[in-house]
Amino acid sequence: MKFRFLSFDELAEIVESEPIDAESFALKREAFISGKTEAGIEAELDRRIAVTRKALIRGLGEPQRSRSGLTDGAAVKLAAFPSPLVRDGLFARALRYSLAINEVNACGGKVVSFPTAGSSGIVPGSIWAWWDSRASRASRTPSADPDASDVPAALDPPYDPLLRGAFLNASLAGILIAQGATLAGSEGGCQAECGAAGAMAAAALGYLQGLPLRGRFDAAALSLKNSLGLVCDPVAGLVEVPCVKRNAFVAANALVAVELAMAGIRSAVPFDEVVSAMKSIGDSLPSSLRESAEGGLAMTPTGLACKRRLEES
Repeated sequence: MKFRFLSFDELAEIVESEPIDAESFALKREAFISGKTEAGIEAELDRRIAVTRKALIRGLGEPQRSRSGLTDGAAVKLAAFPSPLVRDGLFARALRYSLAINEVNACGGKVVSFPTAGSSGIVPGSIWAWWDSRASRASRTPSADPDASDVPAALDPPYDPLLRGAFLNASLAGILIAQGATLAGSEGGCQAECGAAGAMAAAALGYLQGLPLRGRFDAAALSLKNSLGLVCDPVAGLVEVPCVKRNAFVAANALVAVELAMAGIRSAVPFDEVVSAMKSIGDSLPSSLRESAEGGLAMTPTGLACKRRLEES
């Protein structure tokens, strides 16, 4: 089996010609590259999935407050808000889950980079939101509140193959972005971090919703298109503002992209070309907008005042 691919078209050709599903291909590819058994790869995947679940539970179990004061329990506040505008259970969970996981990162907790620490809430937050919303619908009566904001329960490995498949599909989108552009904010701005994570989340959610491979990557393209040009301008050089809240916004982006793809709405520009455009845009961004904290929000009066306060403390 061929494991090298440099574009989505090459990936689709391999998967369709074998034939093999995308998640099984991703598993076999990782085993081939690492020299480990598929069982060993599954065990490592489960270990990392477990880390994301623990981060989620921590982030919603108590307000996460960073030493800088820039992270202040937004996920818990959102969960406790009594009159939400967003009432759909999946959508609401995706917002607070992505916030919760990334707040744990901002407070020094253990997370898994998806694809970076600053975007670590988007992929697992979206996947766990789908998973817990499905469980909620299955266990509740039609009249029960589907937007329950209680802290999700712990789930131990081994995990359901469907759940593993979601993370594996996300990884394929991440591989293509890494190969065709970059996953580093210092190279491409935040479109390369949160934007890439949104595309990865869209591919994962598309898989969970039963979209074929090309439909999943239409969703990934739609999501990524709407993060093009997103700059990386961390206030005081910390991965907190605007990073943490941006995780929630981009998770919403991924959900909208999948909804469009499910309705048969395709990306007018193919995924590979969107990635190419992302690289071109990233290359043209000034260094001040590529994680240097020398532009954008970092240079506003409030951003500079925050930096001075932290330097003096």
